Amino acid sequence: MPPKTVLITGCGPRGIGRALATEFQLRGHRVIASGLNESLLAPLKDMGMDTVPMDVTLESSIENAASQVARLADGKLDILINNAGVMHIMPFADTSLADVRRVFNVNVLGVVAVTQAFLPLLMADVAASTDDGAQRSIVANLGSVNEVFCPPFFSAYNASKAAVEALGRTMRRELAPLGVKVVTLKTGSVRSDLFANATGPLRLPDGSLYEPVRGWVEERGMLDRGGFVEADEYARKVVDELLRPRVRSVIWAGGLALLAWFLSWLGWEDMMDGEMIKGNGLIKIKRS
Repeated sequence: MPPKTVLITGCGPRGIGRALATEFQLRGHRVIASGLNESLLAPLKDMGMDTVPMDVTLESSIENAASQVARLADGKLDILINNAGVMHIMPFADTSLADVRRVFNVNVLGVVAVTQAFLPLLMADVAASTDDGAQRSIVANLGSVNEVFCPPFFSAYNASKAAVEALGRTMRRELAPLGVKVVTLKTGSVRSDLFANATGPLRLPDGSLYEPVRGWVEERGMLDRGGFVEADEYARKVVDELLRPRVRSVIWAGGLALLAWFLSWLGWEDMMDGEMIKGNGLIKIKRS
C-alpha cells in the first residue's frame, strides 16, 4: 500500500488525536496534525509530523489551514479525521444555551466547516464511483456510543454526537459519487483529554433541581469508571479499519462499543433507562 496523507484535527500532546497520529506515522504514512495552537502540537512536531494550527470554530483559521495543507500535501489529501471535540457535563435543566452552542460549534459545525474546506483536496485525483467497495479518499467523523446510551448529565454532548451520526450518514450518500468515503467512528470509552476539555468548571448551580445528586454530577469528570481502553489501543483498531481495502461505513471501537452496537442492533437502547436512572442517583430526585 502506498503511503497516504492523513490530516487529523484536535491533536495535542495526549488523547485520541495524538494516538491516531502516532499510529499512522508508525505505519509509514504522512501525518499532518492539526490543533488549536503550536504549543499543543509541539510534541507531535518533534516526532517528525507536519503540524498546522486550526481552530475548527473559526472560518479564517480553517481557510488558512487548508492553504497550508494544500502546500504540504501537494494539493491532495487521502484521509481527513474530524477528531476535534469538547465535552459538557450538566443536567439538562441547568445547561445554558451558550454551552449548547459551544458544544455544537465544535462537535458539529466544526465537522461541516472543516470537511467543506478540505473537500477539494479529498477529491483531487480520485475517480468518482458509485461502487461502495471502491478505494477512495476518506472522511472519518468521530462519533460516540453516547448517541446510543445517552447517559444523564451529558445532554448537549449526546445531542451533538447524534447530529454527527445523522450528518455522517447524509454526507456518505452525497459524497460517494464524488469518490469520497464517509465513515463514522462510533467511539466508546477511551482515556483522553475530553473531560479536561469540558466547557467550564463542573459545578452544579445553586438552587438546582438536582441538588440531591450534586456529588454524582460534579464527579462525572473525575471518575475513572471501568470499561475504558487506552488511546493507543483504540487508535490501532481504528487505523486497522481505515486502511482496509473495503472500509466499513461505521467503525465501533473503544470500551463498551460492542455493547452499544448490540443494543443498537436490537433496537433496545431504551432498556437502559432504569439502570441509568438508578446508576446516576436520579432516584433521589423528587418533584417538589
